[in-house]
Amino acid sequence: MKKRLFNNYPPSPPNTMRSLGATFNRTGWRRYAPIALVAVTVVVVLYTWFDVSSMVPWRPHLPNLQTFPVAPLAKACDNIPPPDPNTPTTDTANAPIPNLVHYIWLLADPAVFTLNFKVFVSVYSAHLFFHPEHIYIHTDVSPSLWERAKSSGDLWTKRVLNIPAVTPQFITNPQLTTTGQPIDTFGAKSDFIRAWALREHGGIYLDVDAVPLRDIKPLRNAGFANVVGGAVALHTKYTGFVNTGVWLARPHSALAEVFAAAMDAFYNGVWAISVDILTDLAFRLQAMPGEVLVVHPRAFAPTSWEAEDQVRLFGEHAVSGGLVAGGGGDVRLPKELGNTCKDALAWLREREMPGGRLESWEMDFSATYVLHAFDDDWKGEISLDYVLARRSNYARAVYPAVWHAVKQGIISEAA
Repeated sequence: MKKRLFNNYPPSPPNTMRSLGATFNRTGWRRYAPIALVAVTVVVVLYTWFDVSSMVPWRPHLPNLQTFPVAPLAKACDNIPPPDPNTPTTDTANAPIPNLVHYIWLLADPAVFTLNFKVFVSVYSAHLFFHPEHIYIHTDVSPSLWERAKSSGDLWTKRVLNIPAVTPQFITNPQLTTTGQPIDTFGAKSDFIRAWALREHGGIYLDVDAVPLRDIKPLRNAGFANVVGGAVALHTKYTGFVNTGVWLARPHSALAEVFAAAMDAFYNGVWAISVDILTDLAFRLQAMPGEVLVVHPRAFAPTSWEAEDQVRLFGEHAVSGGLVAGGGGDVRLPKELGNTCKDALAWLREREMPGGRLESWEMDFSATYVLHAFDDDWKGEISLDYVLARRSNYARAVYPAVWHAVKQGIISEAA
């Protein structure tokens, strides 16, 4: 009789799946394949959904901002004299930045010229708060089409073009750099046009989605030839840049002159290379006395262009009762709020008051001169009714100017 081996009883069932231990007992590179697959998956997920570098305490991967070689700009400073500390400041050197506003509007179809409500909000706010000598719209619209749109165009186009001080600057659409590089996107064309406008005229350049919230005169009179602002970023890799959508400059300032030369020298078709160029030049030229003032991001761009911030700015909320939706109410323009220390703390006082008119979701724009309201990823409609309802941060920020237009009879609540 054959002896039974109890340590082998009962026999193991057949197993068609490889155990975890067997997997790791593979020879060669195959033993590491599952680990590599898991690691790659984790990295992709973290990079997609999180800013990994901002999660670790030592922040090892702060951005390296692009810089540009000096050689192609060898003659850019020929007509810009160096500052002389022994020479008294002249009136020209200390003159305020001109009170001129510049917008750019280029046509996709040369036969169609139409402006929307968002453009009206920006242009009317510039008129109301800045009191500029001119609001230039640099455009490739034909003069005859401009006049037809001003007299018989659609509702918001007529309203924009009939705002006091709005003045057309008819331009030729830029096509090529001097090196032959095609300028083939609206964004790039706008970069070249704003460079020319600020170099020749000086003033205040605004993107059409940048909305003035108060008078910018203190910055025009700050004694600097240029004022630019930092850009907010939710992710570390996007930090450290200058916002190109709002720029104040004296005519023929060093920054305006060199930026125009640098755009021609370095533009290579890459999207938003102008941001790198302006950032690089603004920080380099800060060393020149009185040349560049870089203000905090809250001044011009308190929210970023990233989708999460667009939701925070434009997303609608329920109104808890402190401030009812609709027109009227206690509305004061920023210039009516005063400029004392107590006035500066009024927002915080409102926030601390129980049952006050501020909502828990409401943002503080008391330090903001211009709200650069990026809305590329926002799918909702920004309309007059949307602003009058005051259920979003954007609506509450721009409401005083819009309601002023209603009270003046320029627009009606039903429009």
